Amino acid sequence: MMNHHLNNGYAMKKNNNGFWVTLIGIIIAIAVAYGLYKLFFTAPPEAPQMPPPAVSVIEIQPANLPLSYEYAGRTTGSREVEIRARVSGILLKRAYTEGQPVKQGDVLFRIDPAPFEAELAQAQARLTQTERDWKRAEALIKEKALSPREYDEAKSAYEQARAAVKTARINLDYTTVTAPISGITSKESLSEGSLVSADTSLLTTLAQLDPIYVDFSIPDSEAIAQRQQLASGALTAQADGKLTAEVFFGDTRKEPYIGHVNFTDSVIDPQTGTVRARAVLPNADNAILPGQFVRVNISGLVLQNAITIPDAATMQGPMGTFVYTVLTEGDTTKAAITPVVLGALADKQRIVTSGLKAGDKVITEGMIKVQPDAPVTIADPNAAPPEGGAPAQGDAPDTSAAPPAAKE
Repeated sequence: MMNHHLNNGYAMKKNNNGFWVTLIGIIIAIAVAYGLYKLFFTAPPEAPQMPPPAVSVIEIQPANLPLSYEYAGRTTGSREVEIRARVSGILLKRAYTEGQPVKQGDVLFRIDPAPFEAELAQAQARLTQTERDWKRAEALIKEKALSPREYDEAKSAYEQARAAVKTARINLDYTTVTAPISGITSKESLSEGSLVSADTSLLTTLAQLDPIYVDFSIPDSEAIAQRQQLASGALTAQADGKLTAEVFFGDTRKEPYIGHVNFTDSVIDPQTGTVRARAVLPNADNAILPGQFVRVNISGLVLQNAITIPDAATMQGPMGTFVYTVLTEGDTTKAAITPVVLGALADKQRIVTSGLKAGDKVITEGMIKVQPDAPVTIADPNAAPPEGGAPAQGDAPDTSAAPPAAKE
């Protein structure tokens, strides 16, 4: 009997254990099934939407734009004269101080005059003799005691003697070498006591410094473009047609010297591919000397109806140069890639020759956050500028789907 009760208790305990194991298994299965359902059939929570980036824009308004061009130049005397001996002889004296200013007519050199004084005396004696012969011939021809031929020979000899005297006097005058212009002298080329040859021996050079010239060169492409724009009317000059030249020196002088362009060549130098030009400056105090390297800023040309944008607004992509413009479609404002062709830089503003028109709105700040065809918000111009400007080179946004840049 006791064994019977023990067996029944053991059986009941065994049945209870099986129940709990089954219950736990069912709970685990339900949990796994719920987890799989949430994993595969429940959508993930939506990520918070980022607001459209704020950008600053400018509206294109064509306007007349004064242009300026900067070139490297070098100063030269407005008149540079080589002083050469006009007669042969011994150089007796240098009558000027090297490197000092002289006036027109001042004596520079003296050549030994003795041989030329003797030639003049001989010529004068010959003139006296031929003059007496000619006067006698005049008296004889009236009396028909002399043939016309003999009379003509006497007259011709007299005229030749007069010419010889004049030549001898000129040669004598050439022994005193004077300054043909006012200017600054240079070092003597031949010292006193040297034998000089007529028309070949260089004695010194003389440069006129007031006014002074500045020679510079214009790249051929730029010169051709200027001529074409002037011919079409896209570029206009001042009323007097003169271009202003501001000359800057590489020293402590901050104020430029002001002059104007007085020469532009009509041919291109084949060796340098440039067009030569020249500016003239007043130099009353002789502060500017020939041979100085300077910077020349040329102004006086106006580009009509020019379109300009900040240089920082331009970017480079795989398809070329472009800017971001703003397009409004209904209530949505989007950024669009616009290929452009750029011209010169004018006072931190880049000239756009093609790609933009009046009324276009160009993004100037905040481009680093902009994506093509993505919404943007135009920032309040009175508010602080948005962070981020033009991306660094090599970090331009993806423009692989953008249209190719316009060609010139």
